Amino acid sequence: MQRYAATLLFALFAALAGFAGFNALVDPFGIMGTPDIPGLTSRETRLYEDGGRVHVADRLSRGGDAAIILGSSRTVDGFPRDAADLPAGFINAGMRGTNIFELSQAAALAAGDARLRCVVIGLDLDEFGTHSKAKSTYWLSALRDGNADFARARVALSPSTFGASVQVLADNLTGSSPRVPWADTYPAGAQRTRYENGARGIYRFYLGYRFDPERLALFETVLDELTAQGVQVTGFIHPLHVWREEALFRAGRGEDFLAFRAALTETFARHAEHEPVGACLPGPARQLYDFSGFRPFAALPAPAEDATAAHPTFYEPSHYLPHVGADMLAIMAGETPGDARVTGERLTPQTLARSDAALAGRRADWLATADGETVTALLDAVIAGNPSAELETPQFLNRDDETSVTDKLARIAPRAARR
Repeated sequence: MQRYAATLLFALFAALAGFAGFNALVDPFGIMGTPDIPGLTSRETRLYEDGGRVHVADRLSRGGDAAIILGSSRTVDGFPRDAADLPAGFINAGMRGTNIFELSQAAALAAGDARLRCVVIGLDLDEFGTHSKAKSTYWLSALRDGNADFARARVALSPSTFGASVQVLADNLTGSSPRVPWADTYPAGAQRTRYENGARGIYRFYLGYRFDPERLALFETVLDELTAQGVQVTGFIHPLHVWREEALFRAGRGEDFLAFRAALTETFARHAEHEPVGACLPGPARQLYDFSGFRPFAALPAPAEDATAAHPTFYEPSHYLPHVGADMLAIMAGETPGDARVTGERLTPQTLARSDAALAGRRADWLATADGETVTALLDAVIAGNPSAELETPQFLNRDDETSVTDKLARIAPRAARR
């Protein structure tokens, strides 16, 4: 009986070790450091599976980067992915489908390295809603507890990793790749359909949207600690195409959006007297820019019904092109953007009222255009159908969530080390 039990335990251990070893060898998320196998694993097609949390969190936990750009898929797709196309020292550390809980964790994790000098972080109303808190691979990644070694062990033992490993092998053997969401050309009308369906879906999403002030309070805790220790934090409000922005206003969330801008402005204005140890962008230790609000580059008309070419500034109403992100970064750096239509402004308590008035004026001007009339008619038809709101089970923060952030904040490199 004892021999049977020992044999069974050995077999189970051997199977587990083989499972973990296979995942570590294939390394679909690029975190183990194992060498590539030509023809089997050399094409790393699944690094950004489930939004890239595992890969990005591992890089942040390893440290070595001077400046990171954080944000949701708008950052992933809206800024150059290759560091060679960004200013020296910057990397694109965006993660798809994220929110301010995960972004706060990422910023705190990265600040554990004394070499980090700057965080640029994209923000919008969506990130502060109660509709989500974390994606599935968050629990595998170093975002969870800040421990890279434990994260690698979790990844090696995860069935999700096994699935990604099999996909990597299949991709290498067959030459296939993950589906690319964007293209340069589309079938006639496909781009137009994205805008129309997007506006309808976004309207329903905002009908059920709920802002969570606890998420803003959590983010401010991270913002306070980072800037106190000499890290410059530059926030920016993502641009959205006017079709999405108008859906937000027609869903009754216009006042919520303006209140959100005001709350963010006040949050960034507090403790702005902290001096950054090595600023990457001109300005104080904490500053906020706004690129939203019916701006010229976001108000370019949607593709025509028979168009095949991609829109010049947006993939679809929620995601802008990398050249827009590069121009936004240029504006934040005090430089002239390559596309004069890309505009933005720094928000302060002194400029907020003027900015609100300008936003209202831009919206009124756009609504009077043919494109504005088209969207008005489209949303009128949606509203006449009395659509139901897209409701998800609220995911509120709890004590464990706050503790996980607090633990990372306790490990932030002090100001003296950054010098």
